[in-house]
Amino acid sequence: MMRGIRRLVVCTAVSGLLAAGAVSASLQMAYAGNFAAACGGNGSNGYICNLDTVVPASSSISVSVDSGSASEQVSVNWTVACTDGANSGNEEGATDNAATPLNVPLTPLPSAANGQCNVNVGISLPAHDVTPKIDYTGTLTYTPAGSTPSSGAVHPVVGFDGKCLDDKGNSSANRAAVVIWACSGSDQAENWKFSNGEFIHNNKCMNDQGNAGSGGHVILYTCNGGSNEKWSELANGELKLQAHGGKLCADDPRSSTKNGTQVIVYACHDTANQQWKLP
Repeated sequence: MMRGIRRLVVCTAVSGLLAAGAVSASLQMAYAGNFAAACGGNGSNGYICNLDTVVPASSSISVSVDSGSASEQVSVNWTVACTDGANSGNEEGATDNAATPLNVPLTPLPSAANGQCNVNVGISLPAHDVTPKIDYTGTLTYTPAGSTPSSGAVHPVVGFDGKCLDDKGNSSANRAAVVIWACSGSDQAENWKFSNGEFIHNNKCMNDQGNAGSGGHVILYTCNGGSNEKWSELANGELKLQAHGGKLCADDPRSSTKNGTQVIVYACHDTANQQWKLP
């Protein structure tokens, strides 16, 4: 399957109570192009990292934030301004005080997104944050227009109320959230392969984050053969996790039907919110 072009900027976040001179940023690019990262902090609004770049015609744009093993509350504000020569358009949005790991699709895209788009994303920590040092990674991902395969066929995993397992934002980043979403039949974020006890998407495996156990979040992570990424399909449709004595199942929490609800692992109890149909 096609994956988006990934641009990565690593930002070292420092509490506003520390000297701004301790802030640093580095940039890696998949290929040559214009991309600027401006990072800084002050005592009034906490640390802010700006991802500011120009991308060509895109069918999707998203930004993910990862703070490693320690979850952090961040806010993401974004603006996308596009022009195709004849038309122009702007869209903006925000996600406030959301826990990392986090993936934010920049939707809806302006109607002129088939041209060139200026993208600006601000990622900020709370102003009251007093943690001495916080490292996190902001990743801007875009899928060039026309790169989606002409065949829209996917292999979905269908659960409660007809919702599908979905890789939020069709990310290939470690710790990308596995959520439920309305099945489309063509969205590549719903495309799964079940092989050797592993659910594989974008070459990453569906995983009980940190082997947390009951109530733990389901994410994507580099496949390593661990018991917290090995699953068995039971006759009743439950997906049983090998770890924790085989007593936990993939669970749509509280039988949610809300798009974007993150899947968890929970004690198997043979109810509709734990029953899934494999591709």
